[in-house]
Amino acid sequence: MSKKILVIGGVAGGATAAARLRRLDEKAKIILFERGEYISFANCGLPYYIGGVIANRNALFVTTKEDVEAKYNIDVRT
Repeated sequence: MSKKILVIGGVAGGATAAARLRRLDEKAKIILFERGEYISFANCGLPYYIGGVIANRNALFVTTKEDVEAKYNIDVRT
């Protein structure tokens, strides 16, 4: 029986942990929960966006839910 792993939080730490878990166990059922609409975005870039240094907020997004599901076979729930 394969493992079922739940990861709470899908921004930097959670997304990184889920991807690492996938590399460690290709058969595990991994579910990533994120309460917000977006996953894996650059939190550290928010001050630059607010300050106008980064004009387009889309530049802060590292990946999408669909990309993570396809690339890592992780069930992402937002």
